Amino acid sequence: MHDFDNAAAVIGCQQTIHRFYAALDASDFDTVAACMTGDGYWPRQGRELRGPEQVRAALADRPIGRTTAHLVQNLVVDVQGPGDAIARFMTLVYRVDLPAAAAGPAPLPAPLSISAHEEHLRRSGDGQWLIAKKSARRIFGG
Repeated sequence: MHDFDNAAAVIGCQQTIHRFYAALDASDFDTVAACMTGDGYWPRQGRELRGPEQVRAALADRPIGRTTAHLVQNLVVDVQGPGDAIARFMTLVYRVDLPAAAAGPAPLPAPLSISAHEEHLRRSGDGQWLIAKKSARRIFGG
């Protein structure tokens, strides 16, 4: 793989990860689901989600007033080949559950958690990098 192709793959993977978390924090669950491969795997809160439809359905169960911020840090992408990559990073997460009608900025709580992530990404037929497998473990938090 040429340096330019490798750099393009790294940027594509980074964009997918940032798009996933930006959409999650904006409650744009269609975009979150679209970041996953058709057989994408996400173990989330005791459930094993497979594919965009299960991801979308699980996120639809989130409380309406939930406000989150997932701050992605230390993101490193290792390209394994023309269509495969592994990304490793940390997230610092803030979460507040507010009444559905709350207006204005949410109060700033203590962080909920810091987690270490490893994600496997695959390049789709149209050239988009998508998440094939998510895994995370909490380093700090309950």
